[in-house]
Amino acid sequence: MPNAQALAAGPAEPVGLSLFFQNGTMAPITIVGDAPRYLQEIDITATVMTNTDQGIMPVVQSSEFSSLDWKGITQVEEEWRAAGDGTFTRQRFYRGAAWMEHDSNFLLFPTDSNGIRIGQPLLSHAGKDDNRQPSNDGAVRRFVARQIATGCRAVGDCAGTTFTSQGLAQLRDALHPTERSGAIPAQATKLTLQWTEQANTPRTVDIVHAPASAYTFGYGFQLSLEVISTPVRGFYVPGEQVSFRLTFLDGQNKPLHPQGSLPTFGQFLRGEISSGLRYYDGFQISPTLYYALKHREANLLVTLSGPINMLRTPVTVINTAQSLGAGPAIWTTAALDGFSDVVTGVPPFSIIFGGFANPAIWDTAVSDIVTFTIPADAMPGTYVAAMKARREFGGEALNRATTTTIQVGTTTPSLFTARTGNCTNCHTGQRDLGLILHGITDRRACFSCHASLDVEPDNALDIRVHEVHDRSERFPADIKNCMLCHLTSVSRPARGLLGN
Repeated sequence: MPNAQALAAGPAEPVGLSLFFQNGTMAPITIVGDAPRYLQEIDITATVMTNTDQGIMPVVQSSEFSSLDWKGITQVEEEWRAAGDGTFTRQRFYRGAAWMEHDSNFLLFPTDSNGIRIGQPLLSHAGKDDNRQPSNDGAVRRFVARQIATGCRAVGDCAGTTFTSQGLAQLRDALHPTERSGAIPAQATKLTLQWTEQANTPRTVDIVHAPASAYTFGYGFQLSLEVISTPVRGFYVPGEQVSFRLTFLDGQNKPLHPQGSLPTFGQFLRGEISSGLRYYDGFQISPTLYYALKHREANLLVTLSGPINMLRTPVTVINTAQSLGAGPAIWTTAALDGFSDVVTGVPPFSIIFGGFANPAIWDTAVSDIVTFTIPADAMPGTYVAAMKARREFGGEALNRATTTTIQVGTTTPSLFTARTGNCTNCHTGQRDLGLILHGITDRRACFSCHASLDVEPDNALDIRVHEVHDRSERFPADIKNCMLCHLTSVSRPARGLLGN
């Protein structure tokens, strides 16, 4: 029988489950404790590499996605971007195949060591691409294909390069977590995913069970960004340093790491971070806005920008090579962008990217303190510091962010006035901005990270928002009606829309 303490605590809250099958395989999962689970993230990719340009035919004809119904597949976009090494990457995106449009379901069956199903399956109803229904699961449903050509010598010239064709089925951000949750029996040793579009292609992942007492932390993810320096004058001034302590917690406020240091990037690459904290993970999965796995990129960033009354989409295009130094990089300036902004990676970008030339760098110690120098052009007012991160622990994956503020040049607070709004007309309940995307509702945090990069021009905030809503066939409005979201008059054509 459960003890009195367990009865007083009540039933355990359901915990999301993240599945990522690549060419039919997935790393084993450790199920911690006995909380009920629901399908929060499902990513299935089938990838084929070739030395010749065959479009997406390799994934259509000779991958585990070959049994899908590809009728109706159409190329919808092509993009080129600088790779940062003098070459270019071309991507072509495809939609419209029958399997991408059909109403489909995912069922996850626990099985014992003999392969016998035990317990009840977990269900996730993907629904149709262009007809969102109340019963659908997944705020995000993206069934697409793409071809990636890497190492192109110039725009329009991909001769002699490497080509990757890939199909992707992506469903995430569960809309009915409580109703869809169920227990995974302690006797289960595997989980088998069945997709109604491929009834004869089960995908299986091994699981092991661990008691919650085996860890000093549990499920959930929270961030803390604490100012630990004191300004000389009661506010900070240009040239002065401000330090923040980064703390990562589980859902019960238990720290994931001892104060003073964080895991190294080398530990992350080797899979040695037991807390599940993720660092930049974009090298292998080629994350791409809207179409492919951007939620798994796990780019842990800390920024400081302001004054908040001057925040807007930057016009500067960031030179990423100049951002790879050991310390924070200036991304925007008051003269060009109307506000000041400094950005750093955790670990610093110099460690993440420097290890390719010298792998020993990846084991450089990582501090839990980030120090910014207030930019020389910083105008007086309130500045917002922001941090975003991802955690994958015990099969649960969560993206979260947080903010705090400081005063620069004055003790008088600034007022942030949003120029867009009406977000909560759609983003309510399980679609709330505090649960999806970066997991934050403080929109002041968006501007500092989202400037265009030379290697990622669609990183600009306006392009991001337009592109995601424009390409979603579930967006229930006319994307070209600017006044749906803009609270002030619009003076220039929208960037990021197809055909613009």
